[in-house]
Amino acid sequence: MGREPELLLLYNEPGAGCLLSEAGVLAEVATVRSGLEALGVAYREVGVRTLEEAIAAIAVGGEGVVFNLVEGFAEGGGDATQLPAVAAALGRGCTGNTTACLALTLDKVRTKGVLREYGLPVADGVVVAVGAAVPPLPAAGPWIVKPVATDASEGIDARGSVFDAAGPELAAAVARVHRDFHQAALVERLVGSREVNVSLLERDGEVEVLPLAEIDFSAFGAERPRIVDYAAKWEVDDFAYQHTPRLLPAPLDEGVAERVRRVARAAWEAVGCQDYARVDLRLADDGSLFVLEVNANPDLSPDAGFAAALGAAGISMAEFVGAMVANGQRRRRPAIPPAVAVAPAAVGGVAIRPL
Repeated sequence: MGREPELLLLYNEPGAGCLLSEAGVLAEVATVRSGLEALGVAYREVGVRTLEEAIAAIAVGGEGVVFNLVEGFAEGGGDATQLPAVAAALGRGCTGNTTACLALTLDKVRTKGVLREYGLPVADGVVVAVGAAVPPLPAAGPWIVKPVATDASEGIDARGSVFDAAGPELAAAVARVHRDFHQAALVERLVGSREVNVSLLERDGEVEVLPLAEIDFSAFGAERPRIVDYAAKWEVDDFAYQHTPRLLPAPLDEGVAERVRRVARAAWEAVGCQDYARVDLRLADDGSLFVLEVNANPDLSPDAGFAAALGAAGISMAEFVGAMVANGQRRRRPAIPPAVAVAPAAVGGVAIRPL
């Protein structure tokens, strides 16, 4: 008879006809599964499609740790951010970032506001609420239009999201975000021409900044914006996917590299990260840095940037999985005494019995 599972491997089950970015979670599950098996960790694996299913999956099992790979749900995608809080309420330790951090970083505008308050550099921009018109923008561009609360570059298309100036085409892009994603649009100044990815890892109580990576846009002509849009991340036959290799380590002067590490580490602290995250930055020709995004739930699949950074640091995926399991175990709540019921007793007292 097999051992009782000590860990719940929980993920969102992709639906039929889902986006490529949503189906990608299955590669992450396979990666973590391999790590658990290499470590000899007994686990139970469950795919869920709603928050209610996730709560039930956690509640019915006796596993002390939840390895959280739930990225979103087809309906109520933001509900996925609640999983760490649910796990904690049920006494389980949970890997990855907290509910507060996941909810914050899912919202690009709130994240920018927090980073700015911490003195970290972010690009200027305006939020256009659903149904609202684009307010007057400064003449100088370029501008990029993106949904406020999506990840995986969903809603970003180099051909239809970047504009040299405000005008009817930019307004149409904002309207598309409103229509297709049912949320506000962020119109943000597109800063810099280089993009640097910084993966960070917490293990044994220490936060490590892994080797820096840079996206190589050298194959892009002058007419193509130097951004990583949805096609560049997910559509394998697209030019952008095939011509945005990762340079690792990033070809940066040590002075610039140290500033990148310092800003990324500060961004981690500002939004309250734990366990692992990736901070993406834009680098301008004059050396100016801007935090583009804090990804509190980065892709863990073998061909993604986080796994590449682990490899460059000499850390195997099994070692990473083991470190996350250890983090989760430390968050597990101590055993809870059995519930009790109060029953009538002699005058002046009550009898207490376990339920």
